[in-house]
Amino acid sequence: MVLTNTVAAVRTSSSTYRTRAITNRLSIASHSLHTSVLRAHTNMRVRRYDILNLPLVPASERLTVNLLADPVTPEPRSIVSVPDSSPSLVRRSRPVGHGSHFSFLSTLPLSFPYDFPPEQEGEDSLGDRHQKELEQDDTDDSQLTAEQKKLKIEQAHKKRMQEVEHMLQRYEVQASEAATSAAADGSASSTGLTGHVPPRRRHQHFPSARLLGVSPAALRDCLPHLDVGDAFQWIQSQTMSAGPSSYSSGPMADAASSDTVAPDVAARKTLSDFVSGRLIGARIKASPQELDNDDNAGYGTKYMRLREKVIKGEQKEEPPADRTLRRLDELERKRAAADATDYAPWSLCYAGHQFGVWAGQLGDGRAFTLMETKNPETSQRWEIQLKGAGRTPYSRFADGLATLSSSVREYLCSEAMAALGIPTSRALAVVALPELQVARERLNVAAITTRLCESWLRIGSFQIHSSRSEWESVRILGEYVSHDLFGFNDVVKGGDVGDDTHRPVWVQRMVEEVAKRNAKTIGLWQVYGFMHGVMNTDNIALTGHTIDYGPYAFMDLYDEGQICNHSDGEGRYAYRLQPTMGVFAIRELLNAVAPLVGFELEHKRAPAPGELLAASEAQIDEWRELCDDEYSKELEAVFTSTLLEQWKQAYRARLGLTKEEGDDKTALIDPLSGVLSDLDFSTTLRRLCQLPALLKARGVSADDEEKLKDVVAAFVAGDPNTGLEPWYDASILPEYIRSQKETQARTWLSTYARRLLQEGRDGDQVTAEMKSKNPRFVLRNWVTNEVAKRLEDFNETEVLAKVLEMATQPFEDWGLPREGKSKEEVEEEARWCSLGRPLTGNLPSCSS
Repeated sequence: MVLTNTVAAVRTSSSTYRTRAITNRLSIASHSLHTSVLRAHTNMRVRRYDILNLPLVPASERLTVNLLADPVTPEPRSIVSVPDSSPSLVRRSRPVGHGSHFSFLSTLPLSFPYDFPPEQEGEDSLGDRHQKELEQDDTDDSQLTAEQKKLKIEQAHKKRMQEVEHMLQRYEVQASEAATSAAADGSASSTGLTGHVPPRRRHQHFPSARLLGVSPAALRDCLPHLDVGDAFQWIQSQTMSAGPSSYSSGPMADAASSDTVAPDVAARKTLSDFVSGRLIGARIKASPQELDNDDNAGYGTKYMRLREKVIKGEQKEEPPADRTLRRLDELERKRAAADATDYAPWSLCYAGHQFGVWAGQLGDGRAFTLMETKNPETSQRWEIQLKGAGRTPYSRFADGLATLSSSVREYLCSEAMAALGIPTSRALAVVALPELQVARERLNVAAITTRLCESWLRIGSFQIHSSRSEWESVRILGEYVSHDLFGFNDVVKGGDVGDDTHRPVWVQRMVEEVAKRNAKTIGLWQVYGFMHGVMNTDNIALTGHTIDYGPYAFMDLYDEGQICNHSDGEGRYAYRLQPTMGVFAIRELLNAVAPLVGFELEHKRAPAPGELLAASEAQIDEWRELCDDEYSKELEAVFTSTLLEQWKQAYRARLGLTKEEGDDKTALIDPLSGVLSDLDFSTTLRRLCQLPALLKARGVSADDEEKLKDVVAAFVAGDPNTGLEPWYDASILPEYIRSQKETQARTWLSTYARRLLQEGRDGDQVTAEMKSKNPRFVLRNWVTNEVAKRLEDFNETEVLAKVLEMATQPFEDWGLPREGKSKEEVEEEARWCSLGRPLTGNLPSCSS
């Protein structure tokens, strides 16, 4: 199925940076917005907490209580630094097996490969010391035998690795502080987390943070119980500032702060430290002595000891089936003691198809989920996650960091999509780390986005376990998703192996729910001209939210074949193919759970713990084939019909139509795509909002063909006498197609106008409704790039605040004179609403 609506930029609109005077004028409105939001936030009846003390979701609903942990990090206390721990284990790229769904770990935003700075000024860094030792060894080895050289190299390597581990340990939560700080803070020990700033994170060389933006809309919609302190006022006061005072947290801000800190300042600094990856939030209920003697404490302590015994022959390798049964039992015991379970950040393990090719294990290469909380007003669940805060076991060859440009783009687009009514992850904040450089096509300033979603699980979360035949892990994940995320309350989570509990079916319901949610989301993408750019299966959320904003774009000039990703040379994720790629993703989800669907079809119930483990490969294949025969076409039909209905419904809303007609697609919406071709998609539809009011003002009726013809002609050409703009900007079209376009436009407008008049609704009311569905401001690529550059060059945080305000209120009449706005501000708003520079020459890549 090919749907309509794509826009590609073809026109260059030059825009120079405005002066400080214009920025100051813009700051007046932005400061007013922040003040009003803060006042409303402060006066709310909801009790507010700093970010560490946000109440966690009930213990039984926590992801880390319901899913299997990485054996290297089996418990939250695994992130605590103990003498024998090996923190580098979770910083290296490695396969994460044993059916694991996630790894506990802490953030660490440092350049990679690591070159730890000197303890004191004038000393060499660890890397420089190692290099000098190697050079010295080369001159001293001339008299050694080959065997002696080999032994010396091995000893030197071991010594250097020990030094690296010792240095990394000082960046992790210290055992001496893990429990004592929690005991000192009663609120943290009871409702939230304890904040840890390990010794090396206090060092002057650790990157300090500059808080660039906090989203008022995300606070309002997702976390009304979060206390951000004086963040809005502080950000506004620091626009276009540099030097130590412009840092909101980190060693530089620590040095500039006084001993006495006001509560609102403390809340802002805690927020900034937490979202910049410096502050580690955890709950570890153990004494330092207990942690030192606990094999589960410290990165990889228990795992390394077990592996050493196996390698030495002191212990046999555990058979896979026995290991799975043991882990199932451990999971049940963890669930039973959920209320007493510790808490720590984690990253997810998943796989995926990238550009249609199976890529194997991928996982959260630069994302860390910090906590799960609920909106106290709506009970909606939100996972708070950092993107760009350092390496994880899933980073592969990458550094785990993110650029300022990509972070600002995700921050703005997450909020813009929410304002358009498209299911999406949200963005709470964005921080820059000016001293930390990120190497991409050029050296970039590092930044971190704090993003929110109901869940970050994705189709690839099932694929990783299916590809490894870890069917019990598939079952465990599916039960959690069905019960806790989708609210299928009859689904039974877990239980002992061999129990005879009645288990209602859930697999088909879950897959259909994923299909419907993503179909609705992609349908809205098509209606609003959004292109994701990387619809790999690891980027498709189970909950249907738009996630993982990278080389996305909103279309400029309409082109169904538009590609927004420089890395997508073959156009796999072109605009017109997004529905098809959605079908591909849902097929792959079904493939990943097919044996479980077949089991349900055969047994009329869901599988119990251990049943899939006991099944033979032949039996698994039979269940998979049963699913293919009976279910795959039905699922695809559910997806495509849901998408089509959402697409038609949303288009009718944009066109101001309330009645559904059988030929909406063929008679009205599809022909509109032909009219929009080569035109500015968003601006043309926004101007269309004026037609219903014009029809009313001119007294046109459905059967008055001559008057209708005259009004349509005036609408296309514009009317200077009444201030009516032409429907579209003909100057962007090649001259040889302008006449054809005008004829095409008049024909479609006549059909559309008759349909409007037949509904008999008040024209002014229809125009108002259409303006609430057709944005005046669209977050175009050139806008996000300009904002990022102005932040990088001049720290113009007020520009970011202003564009965020426009993105979160896209239907307002931006760029029109209004009381309280200066001429310069109106001109700047109008510029940001213009077509601007072409999208085709401004495509980001996957590496962003």
